[in-house]
Amino acid sequence: MRRLARECLALGLAALAAAPAAAQPARPGAGAPEWRGRGVILKLLPPPSELHATRPVIVIQHEPIAGLMDEAMAMPFIAASTALFAGLHAGDHVAFGLRETPDALLVVSIDRLPP
Repeated sequence: MRRLARECLALGLAALAAAPAAAQPARPGAGAPEWRGRGVILKLLPPPSELHATRPVIVIQHEPIAGLMDEAMAMPFIAASTALFAGLHAGDHVAFGLRETPDALLVVSIDRLPP
């Protein structure tokens, strides 16, 4: 279990480092997502977890994210709140919104999709 978490974290960090510097998202109003993605939830980790001591983390196997990541991959994201996890489970298909913060890509919205 810990090995999977470390591998997902490593993939996520590598993806962030590999994201093209030229990708400039549209800057919507405060709090609004800058990018939108789709994927399947692999893990929901409220704090404290093996990936972050104080922040909720969601691990998603996601499709390419236009303007941000050209490849599909599994990676962890910090979530804005554990309230975003309400009613969600591993295996759920979701659409999610991301915002860039100084420390991480932050999931700011998430909606369950039909399987």
